[in-house]
Amino acid sequence: MGVLCSAAAVAYSVGVPIAVPRQEAVVSVLVLAILAAVAEELSVTFSRRMTLAASNLPVLLAIMLLGLWPALLVAAVVGLWGFWREDSVDVALFNVSNAVCSAFVAWFVFAGVQRALGFPDGEFSWGLLVAGGLANAVHEFVSLGVVSLGARWRYGKSIEAFWRDEAMPFLRSLAILTALGLTVAAVYAQAGVGAVLLLFVPLFAAQYMFKLLVREKGYVAVQKELSDRYLEMNVGLAAAMVVLLDSKDEYTAQHSAAVAMYCRDIATTLDLPDDERNALHFAGLLHDLGKVGVPDAVLRKPSKLTAEEWALIRQHPAKGAEALSHLAAYQGVADIVLYHHERLDGSGYPRGVTAERIPDLSKILAVADAYHAMTSERPYRAALSSFEALRELRAVAGVTFEASYVEALAGVLCDKSLAYRDGSSTDFMEEFERGRLNLRLRGQTLADLSGLAGLREGRAAT
Repeated sequence: MGVLCSAAAVAYSVGVPIAVPRQEAVVSVLVLAILAAVAEELSVTFSRRMTLAASNLPVLLAIMLLGLWPALLVAAVVGLWGFWREDSVDVALFNVSNAVCSAFVAWFVFAGVQRALGFPDGEFSWGLLVAGGLANAVHEFVSLGVVSLGARWRYGKSIEAFWRDEAMPFLRSLAILTALGLTVAAVYAQAGVGAVLLLFVPLFAAQYMFKLLVREKGYVAVQKELSDRYLEMNVGLAAAMVVLLDSKDEYTAQHSAAVAMYCRDIATTLDLPDDERNALHFAGLLHDLGKVGVPDAVLRKPSKLTAEEWALIRQHPAKGAEALSHLAAYQGVADIVLYHHERLDGSGYPRGVTAERIPDLSKILAVADAYHAMTSERPYRAALSSFEALRELRAVAGVTFEASYVEALAGVLCDKSLAYRDGSSTDFMEEFERGRLNLRLRGQTLADLSGLAGLREGRAAT
């Protein structure tokens, strides 16, 4: 249908006189066709199947200043250019037909306004600009309308969705494109096609820079998507390791979830920045990761540990930090984990450093970790109550634990339920998912969290 309409438009144009001598028209058409081809080559893709180019300007100039068949020839060049990049002959024919038919309708509107206003051919006048502005608007609307039908036919995209999602952003620039086209037409009418060539040089340069900018933006978007997926993989990998550790020592995941919860709420009470609060929360979730390398017999031993066994346990902050340091997402978290068993007076491990060398976030984690360890039932000792654990922490505040963080925890616990106080009100996967949302991670989850949760449930059932 489009090919037939284009053929009819070309046949009709044979009998329509042009506004300039034939030899001048041929030269002008050649120049405008070259400009149109260059504009198409510099076109910028701004959505999946839509491009922005200045190729409408040569077509508009031909409509306003040359006549119908020159305009159709220039439009045909616009439609044909780049046909080798299309995925089928049908698409190439569609583009040519659309370009020719849109130019024909635009010329028809221009000619009608010209007859109504009575301005002469090829001379600058306000009537010329009015007619050209209307012709350009009709040209763009007809072209987009035909494309919307093509998108419906080939891609199944609804016409309403096409105009809303893809065409409307382009139409917002219609006024600017029309003003630019009319300015170039005025120069053409006054100074000829040579002056137009000079005008197109900075226009093409600007379009080329815009093309580079859009391309660079696309590269950045792809890089960000890859980074997000890599970060998601790191997050899932760390979660998987903790769940596997929980299969060795069922205390670990519940303990990690409770510590993370306390860390998050202490950080909120202290009004820490979002990045520190998120890092501290993840450190709480992953602080015992280094225990993966500790033998099961040591982790589950119901009696007092030997010196050799205790030495293995004391290595877990360094081993956990080392594992996290190899994951790009956890560089900051690794430092928090490394120092979470250090104490203000230097009695901690693995390095035995004192207060000034311990990061503040590690000091907060140390308080949350010690509190939940004391309120948890373990094979080798009974759990303390929340009040007893706080009393123990306050007794050594300022000596082994930062006093202000002990009081911050006490404030968090105030008026909370018993389930919150003993850490049984949450679980690892719930806290893990909350941490991911807080970090606003995007991309496809490479570690299936529901699958990890199912792993735990399946193990518990066997």
